[in-house]
Amino acid sequence: MGKLKQKAFWIATGDIIGRGFSFVTSIYLARTLGAEYYGLITVAISILGYATWCSDLGLINIGTRETAKKPEKRIFRVIEIFRAKIFLGVTVLILSFLIFAFVDLPKENKLVIVGYLLSLVPYMFLLEWLYSGKQEFGKITLSKGLNGLVYFLLVIFFVQSSDDVTLVPLLYIMGVSTAALVLGTFAFRGSPFKLPSRGIQLYQDLLKTSSYLGIGQFFTQIVTLLPPILIGFIISLQDAGIYGAAFKIVIIAMMLDRVFVQLFLPNLSSVWSIDKHTASKTVSTVFRFTAAGGTLIALFTALASEQIIGFLYGADYAESAAILKILSVMIAVTFINSLFSFGLIATNRDREYFAATGIGGIISGFLIVIFTAYGNILLTAIAVSLAEIIIAAFTYFRFKKVIPNNYLRPILICYSSGIMLFLILSFIPLKPIVNAFVGAILFLMIILKFNIVNKDHLDWAREKITQ
Repeated sequence: MGKLKQKAFWIATGDIIGRGFSFVTSIYLARTLGAEYYGLITVAISILGYATWCSDLGLINIGTRETAKKPEKRIFRVIEIFRAKIFLGVTVLILSFLIFAFVDLPKENKLVIVGYLLSLVPYMFLLEWLYSGKQEFGKITLSKGLNGLVYFLLVIFFVQSSDDVTLVPLLYIMGVSTAALVLGTFAFRGSPFKLPSRGIQLYQDLLKTSSYLGIGQFFTQIVTLLPPILIGFIISLQDAGIYGAAFKIVIIAMMLDRVFVQLFLPNLSSVWSIDKHTASKTVSTVFRFTAAGGTLIALFTALASEQIIGFLYGADYAESAAILKILSVMIAVTFINSLFSFGLIATNRDREYFAATGIGGIISGFLIVIFTAYGNILLTAIAVSLAEIIIAAFTYFRFKKVIPNNYLRPILICYSSGIMLFLILSFIPLKPIVNAFVGAILFLMIILKFNIVNKDHLDWAREKITQ
């Protein structure tokens, strides 16, 4: 296995390049199309997210987990996971077209939504899960970079006004197709499908196993995908655009969480199968970094929200600043929720993951629907942050039974310190960005003072990075 430092570098590079291009593209689209049409794009991508979930049903996580193991310890083979993805993808694509054929929407809106749904075709063949499990992150980085670059260049070249909105999903498809083609080329040369499929019964077992993760994932994605759809259909597409602008920054702010998940799932899965005691100690240390890191990023984002929105989106999206402040809570909670939820997956607690995310997701879904029904996107943002807290609470109680550690002290100190600093600095008449840096420095001093992260933890992290 290669160095953790190298793996983290490739994951971070892939996310920075891929998400960076996506972020810049979204800013260009928001400014060029206006809030209403940007809201339409946001709603369409959220619908695509649910369609992608249906065409995946947990197979990506199964694929990552299985390919992280030695071939002789794998329950399901690469060819079996790949074929199952194609089967689900084709089924979902056909059903999606049938559903939207009978949905009464303006022609332009329907064209955009159906256009995005067509990207299910390249997503079926995207082998990112294979190389994630094998921890060959350089190839993933290349595919993400080319995906983002192609999409960005095409949008800049072809989208000049709101009249070009129907072209956007087609350009998106070309970007995803590029990524799928790159990883497919590597797969063709590496022959990952050399072991044959073992019969229809195996696929039934695979889909049954993946469904626990897939349905659980459905509930975790409620906080990400459901709000833009509800805002677009209940309130207005323009409000969906205002909300989407703020949420896009949240996604970028959580980039480090994505790096953590990509490293954590295959590594914990591998260590857990060999030495559970070592895995437990690792989780205890990693948790301190996730609790502190998530709170630090959330605090900075909340304090600097006005200048962030103004600089990136302009005055037309000024309302997004208040939404970003509220959604910053989600950033802090998502970091620890990722450890709990993906920890359950990595330790083969699929049923526990399903139960925790299922119950938490149902409660969260009702909360988001009720709050959005009042017609105020600030209430929707509040519901989204509360929903993330609810889901994290359920995954926490399940994960604590698997790997019992003292998780509450770091959470209480980090979160209370973050809230206190936000409230104090919000009343100091300095520029928001200045308050954000001051808050970040004070927060780091607090977590060091209270021994949330100490010299031993830093030495451990340094050793893992350089070993």
